Amino acid sequence: MATIYDIAKAVGVTQTTVANALAGKGNVSEATRQRILKCVQELGYRPNEIARSLAQGKTFTLALILPRISTPFYPEMAEAVEHTAMQHDYQLLLCNTHDDAALGRRYLERLISRWVDGLIVMGASLPLDDIAAQIERGLPVVLCDWQENESPDGIPHVSVDFRQAGVLAAQHLIALGHRQLAVIVDEPMQILRYEGFGAIAQEAGIILPPDYVRQGYSTIESGYTATKTLLTLSPRPTAIFATTDWMALGAMQAVLEVGLRVPGDISIVGLDDIMVSAHISPALTTVAIPKEQLATAAMEILLSQIAGQNDASASVVIPPHLIVRQSTAPVSITG
Repeated sequence: MATIYDIAKAVGVTQTTVANALAGKGNVSEATRQRILKCVQELGYRPNEIARSLAQGKTFTLALILPRISTPFYPEMAEAVEHTAMQHDYQLLLCNTHDDAALGRRYLERLISRWVDGLIVMGASLPLDDIAAQIERGLPVVLCDWQENESPDGIPHVSVDFRQAGVLAAQHLIALGHRQLAVIVDEPMQILRYEGFGAIAQEAGIILPPDYVRQGYSTIESGYTATKTLLTLSPRPTAIFATTDWMALGAMQAVLEVGLRVPGDISIVGLDDIMVSAHISPALTTVAIPKEQLATAAMEILLSQIAGQNDASASVVIPPHLIVRQSTAPVSITG
């Protein structure tokens, strides 16, 4: 394998000149730099990443810890974070805790021993106390899309205005004339989106009786099961807000299975805007979480910490937006 010494000898310059040319530093003429780059290509030189890490005190490796890769929102977020990391010349390690705090702690210990430069932690992947302890030891950490029932005060975080997400869903359905509303919500983790929805309903004089608010678990199966129960109520809801797209897809399956129409008989709104939501029939109306914005904001805060600009109060709130598709329509007179 070619070395910097080999490149320097072939071009007739010093090793320092080669190193500066490859790093874009020093006073190296453009003609010399081009000769060096041509020689690098011809000899197949590859920089020693371990040496670079030791010299700069960085591994150029970040870790993304998330609760479960099986939920479509998280792989889409992982792709967005990885894309952003690559733009800054970092590689990304992915750790899936399967909602197991003990497994999350083991991942954390292993990542620290492997000298990662920083962590982005999503969902309820790790207890906040464990994260705070690592921050106190100087490890750069950013929470991203943290659960709504916990306050991450004192820990840098990027989140979505989930209360506004619920507001947008309610405003859309009420504008379409729906007053028999139902909600499927994964409480307590998704409480803010439910509160935002309920606040707008209350302003419109619409009551959400307990039977019309069903517990979900952010899975297709729980959305399906909750909707089966909702369909037995009298009066039957004319619109359902599921606080994740995954549950909304389960709700749609349950409605169509009994011979009812979406949106002719029941309108359905989800939340996330996962990729599949735009490609089912009917396409799902949803409140979109801007994943690229989340990833970019989290990465900016993390890189700032890595650069030594530690700000425990750093936080960013990303606004959601409504995407209207074919799963919602004006309330049917007979609905």
